[in-house]
Amino acid sequence: GFSLEDFKQAALINQTNVSLCQATAMCHHRIKEFEEAVNFFTWVLKINPCFLDAYIGRGNSYMEYGHDEATKQAQKDFLKALHLNPSCIKARISLGYNLQAQGKFQKAWNHFTIAIEVDPRSYLAYEGRAVVCLQMGNNFGAMQDINAAMKINTTAEFLTNRGVIHEFMGQQQNAMKDYQAAISLNPEYSLAYFNAGNIYFHHRQFSQAGDYFSKALKFDPENEYILMNRAIANTILKKYEEAKEDFAYVIESCPFWAAAYFNRAYFYCCLKQYELAEEDLNKALSLKPNDALVHSFRAKVRGKIGLIEEAMTDYNQALDFEGYASVI
Repeated sequence: GFSLEDFKQAALINQTNVSLCQATAMCHHRIKEFEEAVNFFTWVLKINPCFLDAYIGRGNSYMEYGHDEATKQAQKDFLKALHLNPSCIKARISLGYNLQAQGKFQKAWNHFTIAIEVDPRSYLAYEGRAVVCLQMGNNFGAMQDINAAMKINTTAEFLTNRGVIHEFMGQQQNAMKDYQAAISLNPEYSLAYFNAGNIYFHHRQFSQAGDYFSKALKFDPENEYILMNRAIANTILKKYEEAKEDFAYVIESCPFWAAAYFNRAYFYCCLKQYELAEEDLNKALSLKPNDALVHSFRAKVRGKIGLIEEAMTDYNQALDFEGYASVI
C-alpha cells in the first residue's frame, strides 16, 4: 500500500515520468485495482504512445474486467503492441489468450504457434497452445505441447495442466500422479489439491476428497468452487455443521449461482428439512428455469411435504424439458 501511494504521489508531482506512471499502473494491477491500472497505463501512453509494455499492461487489465467489450478493447491493445514490435512474445501470448477467451481457438492457436517460432524456448507459448488444443478436442496435441513446455521449465502449474489433459484422455491414475508431483514441487499450489480432491470424490473416497479440498482452501480461502465441493463431501460424510458453514459462505458470495442452491437443497433433504430444500430449489429455478434435474428434484421434495399436485406438475415439466433436450 505504501509503495503504491509513494508512486502515485511521485507520478502526480512529475506527470511526464513514464517509469513512475508505469510502476503505479503495475502496482494497481498487482493488487487487483484494474480500473485504476487502466487509467495509469492510459496516462503512460499519452506521454509515450510507443510504450510497448503499457499496451500489454492495459490489455491485461482490461482482460480482468470479465466482459466482452473490455476483452475487445484488450485485443486492440495487444494488436497495437504487435504492430509496434511483431516479435514481442509477451504481446503475442496475451493476444493468444485473448482470442481463446473469445472462443476463436484456431486464431489463438496460430498466434501461440508464431510465438513458438519466434522463440522456441517460450514455455508460456507451449502452455497456451496446449490449453487451446485441449479446447479444440486435440488431446494428443495438448499433451505434446505441455511436455515441450515441461522440458524447458517444470512447474507445479504445468504438472497440474498435464494432469487435466490426462483426465481428458481418461487416464485418471496418471492425472493423480501429476497432481501429487505438483504438490511436492509447490506445496502451496491450490489447484493441484483441488483437482486431486475431485478425483478422490469421483472414486467415492469422500474423506480424502474433503481433506484435499481443505488443503486447497488453505491457499485459496475464498474459492467458491472448492468450498462448494467440500460442502457436498461433508454432506455425504454427515459432517452437517461444516457443510452448513460452507454453503452459507458460497451463497453469500455467489447469490446468483443456481448450482449452489441445488446442492444446499440436497443438504437440507439429508436433514429432512424439506421446506428449506423447497425454498432453495425455487431459488435455483428462478435463476435457471428450464432445468429438468431441478424440477425432478423439487417434485420429490414436494412429495415429501404433501404438495402432491405441485409435485406432479414438476414431474411433467421435467419430462417436457428432457424430451425437448433430446430433440435438440
